[in-house]
Amino acid sequence: MIESYLTEKMFNNEPFLDEMATDEGKIHSHWKQIAKYYNQIGSEKMGQFQEEVARQLRENGVTYNVYGDPDGMNRPWILDPVPMVFESQEWEELDKGLVQRTELLNLILKDLYGEQSLIKEGFIPFELIYNHRGYLRQAQHIKLDGDQQLIQYSSDLARGPNGKMWVLHDRTDAPSGAGYTFENRAAMTRVFPELIRENHVRKITSYYQTFKNTLSNLTLNNKENPRVVLLSPGPTNETFFEHAYISSFMGFTLAFGEDLTVSGGYVWLKTIKGLEKVDVIIRRVDDLFCDPLEYRNDSHLGVVGLMEAVRQKKVLVINPLGCRVLENPGLMAFLPKISKHLLGQDLSLPSVATWWCGQPKEMKYVFEHMETLVIRNIYRGTAHKSVFGGELSKAELEKLKQSIKRNPYMFVGQEMVDFSTSPSWIDNKLEARNAVFRSYVVADTESKSYKVMPGGLSRSSPKKGAFLVSNQTGGISKDTWVLGKKRESTSSYSATIKAQPLIRNVLPSRTGERLFWLGRYLERSAYTVRLIRMTLLSYNEADEDIHVYENPVLGTMLKTLTALTGTLPGFQEKATLKNPEPELLSLVHDISKSGTLAYSIQSFLTNAYAVRDRLSLDTWRILDSISEELTRMRKSETTLMQAYHNLDNMVIKLMAFYGLNIDNMTREPTWHLLNIGRFIESAANNCTILKNMLHQSFDLEDNKELMENTLRCNESLVTYRYRYRSNLEMHGVLSLLILHEDNPRSLIFQLLEIDSHLKTLPNQEEAELFSIERKKLLEAITKIRLCDIDVLATVDPETKQYHELNHFLDQIIELLHDTSDVIYQNYFSHTGSGYSMIQTSVLPEI
Repeated sequence: MIESYLTEKMFNNEPFLDEMATDEGKIHSHWKQIAKYYNQIGSEKMGQFQEEVARQLRENGVTYNVYGDPDGMNRPWILDPVPMVFESQEWEELDKGLVQRTELLNLILKDLYGEQSLIKEGFIPFELIYNHRGYLRQAQHIKLDGDQQLIQYSSDLARGPNGKMWVLHDRTDAPSGAGYTFENRAAMTRVFPELIRENHVRKITSYYQTFKNTLSNLTLNNKENPRVVLLSPGPTNETFFEHAYISSFMGFTLAFGEDLTVSGGYVWLKTIKGLEKVDVIIRRVDDLFCDPLEYRNDSHLGVVGLMEAVRQKKVLVINPLGCRVLENPGLMAFLPKISKHLLGQDLSLPSVATWWCGQPKEMKYVFEHMETLVIRNIYRGTAHKSVFGGELSKAELEKLKQSIKRNPYMFVGQEMVDFSTSPSWIDNKLEARNAVFRSYVVADTESKSYKVMPGGLSRSSPKKGAFLVSNQTGGISKDTWVLGKKRESTSSYSATIKAQPLIRNVLPSRTGERLFWLGRYLERSAYTVRLIRMTLLSYNEADEDIHVYENPVLGTMLKTLTALTGTLPGFQEKATLKNPEPELLSLVHDISKSGTLAYSIQSFLTNAYAVRDRLSLDTWRILDSISEELTRMRKSETTLMQAYHNLDNMVIKLMAFYGLNIDNMTREPTWHLLNIGRFIESAANNCTILKNMLHQSFDLEDNKELMENTLRCNESLVTYRYRYRSNLEMHGVLSLLILHEDNPRSLIFQLLEIDSHLKTLPNQEEAELFSIERKKLLEAITKIRLCDIDVLATVDPETKQYHELNHFLDQIIELLHDTSDVIYQNYFSHTGSGYSMIQTSVLPEI
């Protein structure tokens, strides 16, 4: 395995250095033990390890989102089983260089938003700063206490042709990847424990420990128990998994812009209990989107008034707003001189060679060498993509030159670095792929310096000779190993974190609403599966000589299916009843149509994804299984019978999710809101099925079949037979499904469960009188307890309709709607995302 890699390296004549081997085919000393291990296990075992790594990440729910791809949501994270490796001596130099660079950028940040002496004295051209959208004038003269303004820093590095590591990009605004780095290491540790232990691979937990301690030390007024939230753009963001993961891992509250509000100068978190003051915001939202009042007024990701709260020192935002100016690639051309001026030192880590076009001499150089350079806008964004000069035609080059001439200060030319290759396991063999390494640095307020994570996130290109390594372009992630000289202690992440008092993690209203709808869509999906499954079975068993609309049982079930799913006109039209198969298959597969099974399961998964920081690892394994089943169900060209078998698999997995959460979720508002949603939906569906399946009396056999199917849909047929031991009759069916408090599928049981969960919510226990929602619920419970089953089971001799039953069920449905409305108003209304019985917010696909 290694021999073929070395042979190819010797004879391929590529201009790239290799991380593992020399051009002569000799293995670098720090790679020898790792290469020997790969040789010993062989290709077959290595392939198995690759599958195991993928399984570990998949079961842990590690995903990312690809923009512009219909199937790009929740894409599995890909990890190469071959790491990026640094030997200890080289890492010590790299560590020093990263600390120096971070300290330099920190001083530049302080100066740009302070005295601006670097601009006044000519070390930085003013056009380079004031024309960059990352420079926020509103942040002028705003600073954190202490000298460290830049709290988190990342840089993308690659090894150049001279063997040195070069900085390609500085990441200071909302650097991502630290969560994925931890998951990569966790997966590799499980699969290669001996290899990691024998090579004394350094642990990366110190980074997270330092970050947590730094947050405690930075808190305004030295507050002992700060409320820390991680501000995320939301579930559609590229790295939302990481936002949820870090929040859960480090004990922060995951929040979206809609979860926060500014009042009285303070930032508040909207929770189901009320407003909770926020002390620290770790933002993963780009600075321009953080406050629509002062920056982009079209942003729905930020918090109105946040900047003013920062000015008044009522909240800390990390990294501070305005940090993105340091990502300006034009600064790289001036860093060596600034380093000499501010630090009195040469810059240890060189930047990729950069020419800022705002200077005549440099612009001339760029024009003369454009075919060998990468042309970049000084502001990184989706509208300003890098251009490789060598890929342009003469006409395109000329057009680009004209654009630069119009705004020369907005462009830089950068050298195209032939960065090194690293071995990657591709197509069951080792192949050389160009790789980039992302480092992570965090402020250490105790030592007044910076600490570098001894590792990081490396990414390699999926194609040979290509330099595009981002996740959006299909890049493959790699764990990064820093080899130590001796074995490190086995202390856990939490061992060195300062002892802090217990703080209950509050539940944001938006999260509570998502949990409520998670329960709703769980029951909605389960009821829909059961009813479609029974309808398909009845349809396949029906007499072919009788039209569907002439079959009272099948016609009633089909119309009930339309009523339950709300997919009007559906089977209410006679034409659809004549040929029901297309509509039945649509109810199973059509994800774009509200109310279908696919739509309900997709909505269930979307709500689960939005609260993933509240769900256990085992729960995510079940959710992944449901997602895979949904994909198979949608993409397969199925007959009705194949659809029937698919539904069997789906209902089992939905019930597995329910069972797992009964055992695993702590009995906090998270649990109670999930179950309130479940039981409201269950009661509403129970009423709908009773009202539509048993609305009319037919002949004796048809009535028995409809009653049996009604019991089956409510999982109560076995219970009925056990209790009544008689033929099916209306009185017994209604008693079991309405009045029996020990039957979990009865209306009374479901309403009592809603009440028991409601009593535990904030502001309920302290109330001397019943809340409005509990009054509505009590009214429904009282109506059920006072109802006369004999009256409800009486059929009108003329119309053959159960008028009293229908009227009674309409009253219960109305009270359920009222209860849901009041719950929404009391706990979710300020999230502004819809109505209580219908979730109207846009649901991105997963």
